[in-house]
Amino acid sequence: MKAFLQRLEAAHLNGLSVALGVATTHVVVGALFGETAGLAAVGGAVCASLPDVPNPPQRVLPRVLPAAFAAAVVTLLVGLTHGSLGWTVALVAVVGFLSLMTLAWGLRAGPMSFSPVLAMVFAMAWDRTAGAVAPWEHALWVGLGGCVYAGWARLGAVVLRHRLRELALVTALRATAQRVRSRAQRIALAVGADEARIRASIADDVVLADALQAARDQVFAARRSPRSRRQTDLVLGLVELRDLLLASRLDTELLGQDFPGRQWRAALADTLRHLADVLGALADTLAFGTPLPEVSAEAWAKQLAARLADVSAPAGDSRSHLVSALQSRLGHMMDDVCAMVARQARTDDVDSPWTPERLAPFVSPEGWPLAALKPHLTLQSSVMRHALRSAIALSLAYWLGALLPWAAHPFWLMLSVAVVLRGNLEQTLARRNERIIGTVQGCLLVLLLAHVEWVPALSVIFIAAVGTAHAYVNRRYRVAATAATLMALLQPLMLDPTSSPFIGERLADTFIGAGLAWLFSFVLPSWERAAVPRLGKQLRAALARHATHMLRWAPSAEDKLAQRLSRQQAYAALAALAGAAQRTRVEPESVRLPDAEIEAALSHGYRLMALLGAVQQQVQRRADRLDAAKAEAALPLAQQACVSVLNGEPATGTDPADIPDADAGAWPEHLGQQDLTPWLLRRLRLCRIEAREFVAALNQLQPPAGETS
Repeated sequence: MKAFLQRLEAAHLNGLSVALGVATTHVVVGALFGETAGLAAVGGAVCASLPDVPNPPQRVLPRVLPAAFAAAVVTLLVGLTHGSLGWTVALVAVVGFLSLMTLAWGLRAGPMSFSPVLAMVFAMAWDRTAGAVAPWEHALWVGLGGCVYAGWARLGAVVLRHRLRELALVTALRATAQRVRSRAQRIALAVGADEARIRASIADDVVLADALQAARDQVFAARRSPRSRRQTDLVLGLVELRDLLLASRLDTELLGQDFPGRQWRAALADTLRHLADVLGALADTLAFGTPLPEVSAEAWAKQLAARLADVSAPAGDSRSHLVSALQSRLGHMMDDVCAMVARQARTDDVDSPWTPERLAPFVSPEGWPLAALKPHLTLQSSVMRHALRSAIALSLAYWLGALLPWAAHPFWLMLSVAVVLRGNLEQTLARRNERIIGTVQGCLLVLLLAHVEWVPALSVIFIAAVGTAHAYVNRRYRVAATAATLMALLQPLMLDPTSSPFIGERLADTFIGAGLAWLFSFVLPSWERAAVPRLGKQLRAALARHATHMLRWAPSAEDKLAQRLSRQQAYAALAALAGAAQRTRVEPESVRLPDAEIEAALSHGYRLMALLGAVQQQVQRRADRLDAAKAEAALPLAQQACVSVLNGEPATGTDPADIPDADAGAWPEHLGQQDLTPWLLRRLRLCRIEAREFVAALNQLQPPAGETS
């Protein structure tokens, strides 16, 4: 049993908790107030469960209770408008619009935005002959079910908090390992990777950013203890490792494509792959309790040095200095990976300066401030556009469903539109296809289950479908759609095992609803190019802020905290642009962002981040090998130049230590050199160049004047 539980991922545990919570709600409310109340409470519990995703315990009730309240209110309104097609269609439009406007609070509002819509579906599906209660009484039972489930969700979060934190770390470790492997592949290949690998690299960056933020949210919110301090150190170590990994890309293209260049790159890439394997083994330790991997930075460094020395390069090849510098960078990564493993091996408590107050700025925002709605009260907002087109699509779907020959379930058609129509075309197309396939699979399963006339067995399958749908809704929607179909078609069988399931209607409603959702994707569309000005402005500001904090000599403790925060913000802004680059590829060609330009902007943005990180790593780790006077004079001048370029201001000064930008591709000596100041000055020159190239590439992405969609 323990081995089975260890194999469960966070989503699986969460889905299992949801299924048990819904079942418990049914049993408790049904035992206290009767079967009718119990069945109504199940609807409230399911609606309240949508925002119940893996989270620290203190975040559960502020997310689940609003969903429970919304479900009760919507249930009451549906009951009051029952019997009037006109009022019901109007209610669908209003509820759909208000629900989707909650996306103004960001991704955390995504699950809650669907709760009122699902509550509408449940209320419309309520059998008013079998459960003859007044609308207010029905709403009361729904609200009670949501509140009972909220208590379960809070309890479940407390019980699972340690495991969920571990699994968040496991996900972050594996995402980092995957990013290290993709970086190794890029280094091992010839200069100029193909388009598919560039896209895969962008996707890995987005996944890593999400995984690290999820780990921060879980770990940084934990109470301070020896275990949580070790976990905090691991998250911070992974964040630092991402910076070092980003810096590892610098200058590798200068190794060339001749035989020695390929050998050098192969040695560096193999070392990165070994580090990725260690990170994967550390993830297995946290997930399954396997022994910690054996590590030795000294042994790894000797192996790398021996392999690099075996490369048959021409005598006096100046690239040997570049190889030495690259070897030094990998040495830092080896040290950090070994430090992470060693920290997990310790069981004693270690003092840490990272108090909850210092960690709080790195955690995702919480709460529902009304001020967040203000920027979206305009037709230029993608949130407003999505809310409007969803309101129109949902109300039209319900009206059309009521006119169809099988008008018994018009809410099925509305539900298909609600789950397929997303805020962008990429997700809508994916949901459309997965919804259809999942519905077909679910209908086939129901055909088999129709021969099962034992209601307790059908009830267990229904509860299992609830948990499965919850666990897979954001991971493999085809599985979630299959489970949702089971939920919808098993309900009538549970009431009357001898009845025939409405398979034909379900299939027809799904196909029509998916088609409607796809068509409405082109109503008030929010193409990705319309978001580029906003994303570009945010990214330029984030990089300028990061350059301000990073290009400093001898930063204080507060400066280092500001560096970490600005780095997180810059990575988040880059991830947002990378997400737009992924989504635009399925858009109509006439409005699609050009691949070359957006990849150039991302490449220069990441290179600038890599250079800023490399500068600060050199200042912090190699200060004893730098000329303090030259470095202290050059850093503020480079900072001023970079910030001016990123902010669109004219440069106000020139670093007297600079050589012409055209010479920035050359590298200083490294082997046997005590003074590494020339390398610092070179990186500062490259920072200025990358800032200019980044702004130029970003400007190429701006839509034509006056274009808003």
